[in-house]
Amino acid sequence: MTGTPATHRARGAGRRSEILEATVRLLGSQGPAGVTHRRVAAEAGVPLAATTYYFASKDDLLQEALSAVATRELERLQAQAAEVGAEFSSQGALGRALARVLCAQVEHERASVVAKFDVYVEAARHPPLRAAACHWIEGFRNLAAGALAAAGADDPENTAALLVASADGLLLQHLATGGDSAELARRLEALADALVGDGGAVRPNSRKP
Repeated sequence: MTGTPATHRARGAGRRSEILEATVRLLGSQGPAGVTHRRVAAEAGVPLAATTYYFASKDDLLQEALSAVATRELERLQAQAAEVGAEFSSQGALGRALARVLCAQVEHERASVVAKFDVYVEAARHPPLRAAACHWIEGFRNLAAGALAAAGADDPENTAALLVASADGLLLQHLATGGDSAELARRLEALADALVGDGGAVRPNSRKP
């Protein structure tokens, strides 16, 4: 006997998961352009036919792997944001909280951060990947909007869009130049202060009584 249908389904789900995890690893090391069925099969230690069986095209494989990476990264950032959530009620501390969360992201999840920017560039060239890029960007904007609302921002959604785009620019420059982490933290704090400090999107009297 070769096992029950439930056993076959479990084995199939396990192999599919292995293929996705291998794709995620390749995304972190080589970016979307470096992902092929052959490389994924070698990374996962499965026959080439297995990757094409579960994922008919490279786009299918990339979209699901990117969605998994984005979901995982957003969950991690949500947990970090929850840890410093009390600081979001103070506009003076918001920049420090932002810098701590994003610097930790670069330090401990560098491959995921690099993969994110690779996805953005690849999505600009390849429209089928834009849904994955939008999912990632919207997730970060929603996190930022929640923090800004807690800090009393007048327009948290629009300010979040500016904050996320600007923070991404600072992170990308940091990764590209191998910059100093302390300098990155200072610039992230200055960015938050410019957008939500005195004269920015958050004003001392903007909170409801």
